[in-house]
Amino acid sequence: GSAAADFTGNGRLDWARIQDDGSLVMAHDVTPAYGNWITVALTGVKNAKLSVNAKVEVKAGASYEKMTYAGVPLVFRLGGHTSVDTVRITWPNGLIQNEMKQPVNRALVVNEAPRLAGSCPMIFTWNGGRFQFVTDVLGVAPLGASSGDGQYFPVDHDEYVSIPAAMLQAREGAYEIRMTEELREVSYIDQIKLLALDHPADIEIVTNEKFKSPPFPEFRLYGSNRRRYPTAARDAHGTDVRASLLARDQRYPDAFQRDHAGVAELHSLDLNFAGAAPDGKAVLVLHGWVDWADGSTFLAATQAHHDLVFPYLQVKDAAGNWKTVIEDMGMPSGKPKTMAVDLTGKFLSPSREVRIVTNLCVYWDEIYLFENNAPPAARLTEIPMASADLHFRGFSRATIDPQRKQPESFDYQAASSTSMWNPTPGNYTRYGAVKDLLRDLDDRMVILGSGDEIRMLFPAAGLPALPAGWRRDYLLLVDGWAKDADANTAFSQSVLPLPFHGMSRYPYPAGEHFPDDEAHRGYIREYLTRPALRLIRPVSPSGTTTR
Repeated sequence: GSAAADFTGNGRLDWARIQDDGSLVMAHDVTPAYGNWITVALTGVKNAKLSVNAKVEVKAGASYEKMTYAGVPLVFRLGGHTSVDTVRITWPNGLIQNEMKQPVNRALVVNEAPRLAGSCPMIFTWNGGRFQFVTDVLGVAPLGASSGDGQYFPVDHDEYVSIPAAMLQAREGAYEIRMTEELREVSYIDQIKLLALDHPADIEIVTNEKFKSPPFPEFRLYGSNRRRYPTAARDAHGTDVRASLLARDQRYPDAFQRDHAGVAELHSLDLNFAGAAPDGKAVLVLHGWVDWADGSTFLAATQAHHDLVFPYLQVKDAAGNWKTVIEDMGMPSGKPKTMAVDLTGKFLSPSREVRIVTNLCVYWDEIYLFENNAPPAARLTEIPMASADLHFRGFSRATIDPQRKQPESFDYQAASSTSMWNPTPGNYTRYGAVKDLLRDLDDRMVILGSGDEIRMLFPAAGLPALPAGWRRDYLLLVDGWAKDADANTAFSQSVLPLPFHGMSRYPYPAGEHFPDDEAHRGYIREYLTRPALRLIRPVSPSGTTTR
């Protein structure tokens, strides 16, 4: 076998070949007047470290060349050009990174920049003064995400987003909510409903939403007018972490080792609620977020025989031994969210100690107990959608923690029209009015690409009066799916095939297909008419060289 690379670091290709007798022969390029050059080496972070199959483009004046990275530095000859205009890397996960104005005759080592890739559409609400980021949505529905074993995650398709009253204030007689697609994915939104959630003012309400494997969480509400915080909390190293769990202050028990791909060492959190819930009726309420591992990470972990462990919950039996009582307790589906785990009937002894174990990057901000699991007094009223408009908006300014120990934050007021990738190829919903598509659960979806936004208005008038001593919060029901562009996500490079509610899984088997009746043929014909936008101009001039 033979291999070509710049083994001597002088910008010239060398060839190494193993002879039939096992000896190694080296050949060197000794071209006179070789000209200027640059070598490019890559180090992945969210991508694999060697970044095999990344595409590297180098442009210097009228000179352009494109090569595929194979894990060793690439050599680009530049002739008489004395500087490099652009080195563009298209990483294996599709994110694009430009390194501008590079000097010649040197080795350039490019570390993958901290970037957002796929996640979920974002929800912003008018809070009386500005649009405020609430959370992401449909983290429960990662369409076609690889589970790493040749299979794909079964996906839920509906999620109730809690919106506190302070985050949603009427403006000119309407509540205004915006859904944005900020990331490198396709979102398929079939239905959106806004519900007024009225309840006694002293009762805190928590939904049953979370990311977990089937059976998916049923819709229900938990409530209490009293929180019981843990009397003690320790991490896997025995460190006292109780102070970090008593308020939503972005302090977490985060001493576990982790990598940038979203995989951590197996770590535990021990909580003691001594004296709480003497009748055994209790709901564990947890507020936190997940730095989510993508499909390629799951695949890599499986190949390394290193299973990813979704959070499971243990309690102590009468002998004081830890016993697993909930195999998959769920976790927040992305950005900061509150979730509930019903512990009623799960305690095995008078002990009120609880242990949570996982090797995913789950960051718990606040944890406490409700000492009941009964449905709270509450009234849900749907607020009909007055209008919904789909248009291009761009991308909110994101703040990314370099160590990924804080969730990304998004400033709606600062939007840019440029991105680090082009939207997934295919046809999207045409811009304009889309209320008819969002009204019913009918597989007639609004399909959003990167940079798109749905602006929704809901009339503030006509809601029932609040009983004395009650307050009004809100729930936003979103039904649909999100498909990222990770290389190991099924059909990640196309909008098609379209998901639908009757499918047994995604990708669906040959015997299943998207509804093929006149209503859905008409929907495709009338609405899915907008080709993917091209947000990034190519580096290459005409008459390019590729190898």
